Amino acid sequence: MESVPVPRYLHLPIQILWFDMEDIAVFIVSYVLAMAMSSIYVLPFCIALPVLFMRVKSRRPRGFLRHLLYQYGFQKLEGYPPAMTSRFEE
Repeated sequence: MESVPVPRYLHLPIQILWFDMEDIAVFIVSYVLAMAMSSIYVLPFCIALPVLFMRVKSRRPRGFLRHLLYQYGFQKLEGYPPAMTSRFEE
């Protein structure tokens, strides 16, 4: 039998420096929108929006953004029953 290394933390998100992938995605989206509008006045929002998002995220439980995406239908959760299921048999 082949031994497989087990990661130390299974639940931690991927991070670059101290930013989660969600923070980086918000920064990239705000930057792309600022460049698409091509105005110097929109550029401060490229910094302000990620900072505000990180403050809101710090007050919420882990994974709230994925739950919001799931709630509004932007992301599907594989292997789970639909949200409207009232009876579930295992």
